[in-house]
Amino acid sequence: MIISGSRRCPVPRKWNPPRVLEVRRGSPCSGHVEEGDLLLEIDGRPPLDILDYLEATEGRRVFLRLKRGSGEITFKARKEAGVPLGLVLDEAVFDGVRTCRNKCIFCFVDQMPRGLRPTLYVKDDDYRLSFYYGNFVTLNNLSGEDLERITRLRLSPLYVSLHSTDPDLRSRLMGGNAEAGLETLKILLDEGLEIHLQVVVCPGINDGEALRRTLGDVLEKYPAASLGTVPLGMTSRAPALDAGLKPHDRRSSREVLEIVEEYQGRAQKERGERVFFAADEFYLLAGREFPAGEEYEGYPQLENGVGMARKFIDDALEAAATVKAGACPGRGVITGVAGEAVIRKILEGTSMGETEVAVIKNRLFGESVTVAALLGGGDIIAGLKVSRVSARELLVPDTMLREGRFIDDLTLGDLEQETGAALIPVEVDGACLVRALSGCREEN
Repeated sequence: MIISGSRRCPVPRKWNPPRVLEVRRGSPCSGHVEEGDLLLEIDGRPPLDILDYLEATEGRRVFLRLKRGSGEITFKARKEAGVPLGLVLDEAVFDGVRTCRNKCIFCFVDQMPRGLRPTLYVKDDDYRLSFYYGNFVTLNNLSGEDLERITRLRLSPLYVSLHSTDPDLRSRLMGGNAEAGLETLKILLDEGLEIHLQVVVCPGINDGEALRRTLGDVLEKYPAASLGTVPLGMTSRAPALDAGLKPHDRRSSREVLEIVEEYQGRAQKERGERVFFAADEFYLLAGREFPAGEEYEGYPQLENGVGMARKFIDDALEAAATVKAGACPGRGVITGVAGEAVIRKILEGTSMGETEVAVIKNRLFGESVTVAALLGGGDIIAGLKVSRVSARELLVPDTMLREGRFIDDLTLGDLEQETGAALIPVEVDGACLVRALSGCREEN
């Protein structure tokens, strides 16, 4: 290993060297690379993203140049081919996130109020983040080089926003160039890559017969691994988009569920699996029970809000069977409007029925936004002031927070000072909720 002063190296525009978060014990880099080092080069070339890093480090000898403090380190790792270097990096993309050039009429980012964290206004459309994190992309803006790289590296699964298979309707929804995305989707599927689709269903636009056509085309032309239908999200600023959007209601939600179930039946006959699924919010709006866990067939779109409620309930009830006593006195739960029915179903099915639930309405985005993850700290402060909840310890979903801050940049400390209650972040998992409520009193 050599430590020297810094030297110049040509790097791509918008490139930021990835930071090492962890060095796996016993790995080729253990004892040489340290947490906090910046990875400048692999074999003389700056890595553009995590895929570059993985591909460049497959060989037996890998030459690394890193920055540590004000100096630089060069290190040649020797290993068996295919053995990982053992570095955990802080980002998946180092040359800047590919941003969306579409003009979707329902874009949630365009509906957000001003003054939130800057990262919330970034519209990513980056296939690398789709592969690495499961983000949905449109495929409308891929270059030939991007497409070649996806197929060469066999990047799958990928998650794609479809919305419609009618080129004209898809262009209306997404603001042009949508036909290119359909052609790219067909190429990727023909290559045998695993693709998961989503359709944001907009009442009066791509629902009804248009939705039937889309689901039928997926069976016949675009054989994706799964397709999730999710409801249009509308904030209080949605009317400013002037796109003829309207929120889902009980009737429209039931119609979507009927269409999804119709095509689930067709898919089971033709492919032996359901393929099509509906987001939890449709069942809540329609006043219908969630399907059984096995009907979600492994939950292929769990992070898209499809089956999350069912899995949450099942995991909670299973964990509750091991809990010795009821809920800890003075400990309650904070949730959004959509989560109330799920939380109460769990409490009623366990010995924790007396637990207090603070249901918070969203004032930041508007009351039509009902998911807990989009509640601001200010929403919670306002909601608790009018709530009859007396619990002094309140569990909050950890999805509300990023680096200890709510979406409106308030901290847990800010809320505790304003409300007088201790807020305890809990992983969004049914078993974690039950254990947090019970104080982890489990049978031996």
